[in-house]
Amino acid sequence: MTSKSILQKRKGTATVLLLLAFLSASCGGGVYNPILERGRSAYERVRRDPGVVGRAGVALEKTRLTLEEAERVWATEKDASEVEHLVYLTEKRAEIALATARRRLAADEIQQLRPQR
Repeated sequence: MTSKSILQKRKGTATVLLLLAFLSASCGGGVYNPILERGRSAYERVRRDPGVVGRAGVALEKTRLTLEEAERVWATEKDASEVEHLVYLTEKRAEIALATARRRLAADEIQQLRPQR
């Protein structure tokens, strides 16, 4: 192998590595965090529920804000312990939003049944 072909091979390898580094940096901006994904999943699940959106908007907003805080902490500090705590709170707030929506739906149904007696 000539020194010219070795240099061309190294240049090609360096280009591929640079491209991979660029793509991985642009596809998420950091290290994947499965705990954070759990929080996103919990939030998305209740956000897609029309009953929660209509009957528990405040609880849903608190859930979103807590998830955003977890994402900020992960992006800036990479503090796994704090992110885990905030994701736990996100999941609990999502449960509260769902329970609030169900309670309000039940109360609405009771109100509709009262005049029928």
